[in-house]
Amino acid sequence: MRAPAAGPQSIADLAERFAGSVVVVDVDELVAAIEAAGISDRQAQVRYGVPTVFALGEAVLAQLWAQRGRPGARTPRDRRVPFARAALARAALFLTPALATLAAGGPLARVGWPLLAATVVVGWSGGQALACAGYARAAHGNTGAALRRVAAGLLVASAAGASAVTFGPPALVGERIPAYAVCGVELLAFAGVAAALVAGRVGAVLRWSVPVWLVSLALLTGLLPDRAGWLLGAAVGLAAARAFAPALRRDPPEARVGARAPFGAVVAYVLIGAGQAGAFLLVWRLVPGDGAAPPPATVPLLLAVPLIELFVAWHAAGAAAGLDLYDDVAAYRRHLRALGAATLAGLVPPLAVGAALLVAAFRLPYELSRHPDARALVLSLAAGALLAGAWAATLLLATRGRLLLAALLALAPVAFAVVPVAGWLVAVPGGSVHSLIQVMLPATVAGLAATSVLGLAAAAHTVFQSGSYR
Repeated sequence: MRAPAAGPQSIADLAERFAGSVVVVDVDELVAAIEAAGISDRQAQVRYGVPTVFALGEAVLAQLWAQRGRPGARTPRDRRVPFARAALARAALFLTPALATLAAGGPLARVGWPLLAATVVVGWSGGQALACAGYARAAHGNTGAALRRVAAGLLVASAAGASAVTFGPPALVGERIPAYAVCGVELLAFAGVAAALVAGRVGAVLRWSVPVWLVSLALLTGLLPDRAGWLLGAAVGLAAARAFAPALRRDPPEARVGARAPFGAVVAYVLIGAGQAGAFLLVWRLVPGDGAAPPPATVPLLLAVPLIELFVAWHAAGAAAGLDLYDDVAAYRRHLRALGAATLAGLVPPLAVGAALLVAAFRLPYELSRHPDARALVLSLAAGALLAGAWAATLLLATRGRLLLAALLALAPVAFAVVPVAGWLVAVPGGSVHSLIQVMLPATVAGLAATSVLGLAAAAHTVFQSGSYR
């Protein structure tokens, strides 16, 4: 299973190769040198455990900078360090729009819930699809063209959102002036994340996102009044401007080759994003709260994002390490079986915690059960834990190339929620929204539990199949 001995066998070996022959100051220069060495996206995935050549360049550049002033051989443990750093950086970048949403409770309360939900779904799914399409161009050195494609998608989504705000009924839109600003900033935040991933500038964009974090924390803690919410929009725009800055550069002539977007993968990521956003909105809406901002029960779900990124990156790094450690097929397959068992063990705790909370919600002590929202709060915590496990399984399947399974798993919670809603609408026509929530919340949690079980089964089928590591 080992690659030919002539090529570098790990990220550390690749860093050693370029340390003495190439003076690297920018990730774009390093990516060009890596591609000139004949390393493609597929080889980056199989041999080094990273999704693209740009991600490989970022990992190698991190090692090159870490080696400055510290000559000497690197230990085998050092070879796994970059994946944790990159995973935490991606997690922080993904959490930036969520933190901004938490801080913008006042403006969100003035916008209609249907419009907010539609904007989140479009931004979440469209961002993933645009990132997938952008990779097809950026992998061939067309970084500027790839980012211009993402910018075009942002303009189309913004135009559609502006039309919906302008011509939509007030009951669905809310106050029109705040709606323009809120929807525009949300779409810009999602597009900025996609642009950072496509250009391989996660670290740089994250540094420029520090004002978003500072303003958001100031708004949440009351250091800034609600009327200073425009500062949050300006901070999001600043980070997005840094993410799209490489779009102004002209791609090198040798990089201008036709790169068709993988249509099937783009559609799959649209479905994955739509399913993830829909499930998050279910957990957001079907719990006690005013509906203007994510309820407290979603906080554990957001805290799980770094753990999910670390978990999937650890799995990919472990699969890549097997190529370096073992020369014969039998030993490599034993390594994959051990890795698969450890991976499945990591998916069990969210399911166990969610199931325990689901049972506890219907067996609360008498004093607690008298509280009107006690059961709903416990069910919402169960939904957050179960959804975190489902997201981890979805991202794991996508990383292993099982995009269709990942899309079906992402859409499963929404599909499970549709059935009780349809039955309730038929059985109780014209019923109150409160009665609908009382029916949907337990059904949604049960659907998330079923989704977690399906995700565990799909992950077991994938991680124990050696063909998924090719």
